[in-house]
Amino acid sequence: MKDVSKFAGKAHYTIDDLLEILTILRSPEGCPWDREQDHKSIRRDFLEECYEAIEAIDTENTALLREELGDVLLQVVFHSEIEREQGHFDFADVVDGEARKMVERHPHVFGNVQAETTEAVLRNWDQIKRETKRQKSDREVLESVSPAMPALMRAQKVRKKAAKMGATLPEIDALKAQIGEAVSSATPENGAQQLGQVLFDLTALAQRLGVDAERALFDTCRAYIANFESEK
Repeated sequence: MKDVSKFAGKAHYTIDDLLEILTILRSPEGCPWDREQDHKSIRRDFLEECYEAIEAIDTENTALLREELGDVLLQVVFHSEIEREQGHFDFADVVDGEARKMVERHPHVFGNVQAETTEAVLRNWDQIKRETKRQKSDREVLESVSPAMPALMRAQKVRKKAAKMGATLPEIDALKAQIGEAVSSATPENGAQQLGQVLFDLTALAQRLGVDAERALFDTCRAYIANFESEK
């Protein structure tokens, strides 16, 4: 077994230390819990750590953000270690791939492409992403929006991508009429379909109004909780 005494009480740890610590924890002489985990068993942990990092950003809590970013990093290292054990890739490959992607998708910085505005940068990014992922159709671009995202967030992102590819976004008044009609015709029998359409159209309305639908619902939910006692 490796000498683990060097890790106790160390003044400063590095990414190399973290990688070695995970290797030790996953070893036969390490921690039973860590050794038993696989991608699916810690999937929820990864998601929760990301949400906690977002909470730190929302609350502007710098100390908490530092801690939660560390927890997110641990998840990246953990998943990378699982893949290293299986001989697929390791953390260094993850870093290499991400750095390579940043260089490739910023040709206006690392190459000779001109992009003087944020809009031009985003157009270049989308085009390069489509080429590197070999997305041949607009449908493939929309399908690439992760289904693991919260549904409201995913719906608005799909709408935005579709609009970039030429899809017509209804005007505000038309959207309001569509939403009102779908709500008024909702019944227990067709509720899932009708309300699903309402929520999808609401993301389009939010886009027209320049509103982040996911954030709007988050803030409204938080306000409801804060005022709950007085509303009962």
